[in-house]
Order: sequence, then C-alpha cells, then structure tokens
Amino acid sequence: MKKKYMDCISGAVLILFALWGWYETSTWKVSAASGGLSPRVYPRAVFTCILICGAIILGRTLFKMFLSKKDSAAELDRMIDMHLVNVAAVTVLTLIYIFALRAFGFLFTTPVFLFLAMLLFGERKWLRMVIISIVGTAVLYFFFVQIMSVRF
Repeated sequence: MKKKYMDCISGAVLILFALWGWYETSTWKVSAASGGLSPRVYPRAVFTCILICGAIILGRTLFKMFLSKKDSAAELDRMIDMHLVNVAAVTVLTLIYIFALRAFGFLFTTPVFLFLAMLLFGERKWLRMVIISIVGTAVLYFFFVQIMSVRF
C-alpha cells in the first residue's frame, strides 16, 4: 500500500514541477525576428511530457486507491515522511551532479549520477544499473551532440 501513497505524491510533484516550468518559460524574452523555433519550444515540450506523465501517475493511483480499502492515517503519515527523505536525497544528489559537471565533465559525471539515483530509488541489480548508466549516458550524449548540435 505504501507504493500508492508514494505514487500519488510523485504524480502531484511532477504536475507542480511542470506547471512551474511552463510559468518560468513564459517569462523568457524571445525576439520575434529569429525566424526559427523559439527557445521556449524544447523546454515546454519536456514540461508538457512531464505534466502528462504526472497526471497519468496521479490519475491511475487515485483510481486504484478508491477501488481498494482505506488505509490508516498513521501509515499515510509514515509513508509521506519516507518519501520526503527520498526526495531530499535525490535533490542533494542532483545538486552535487550539477556542481560536479563543471569539474569532471558530462561523460564521467552522468553515469555516476544515474547509478546513484537508481541506488536511491531502490534498484539493487548491479549489472543492470551499470549497463543503464553507461547506455543512458551514451544516448544522452548522442542526442545532444549529434541531433541537437550542442557542444560541450
């Protein structure tokens, strides 16, 4: 039952994050004479996907919760406390990742970040974690360097 509460909170946080992202991109000053895509397009596409995913998670979880029996309030409070600890740990890890990017570079820092994030989320299959970290970094690097033409 604890997964239901965590999913509910995660869905709500994703929705709030996406709405915040849309608001922040609306404050960007964009010149009308650029002729191409606006710098807002890519971030807003990402925030829209996050909003949709958050709504799906929240909707499915609430639907399942209303179909199942009611849980005690004490268990709900305990699960919220555990989830807040996990969110704080991932936030600290992300801040460390941001500062480590400049010092160690994308290709070293990203697989370490992905590995540690999976560890925080409860994954314990080490080979899978290593493979996902390395392949995920390669895919991200290829996408940004080859497709989006971002230079590091």
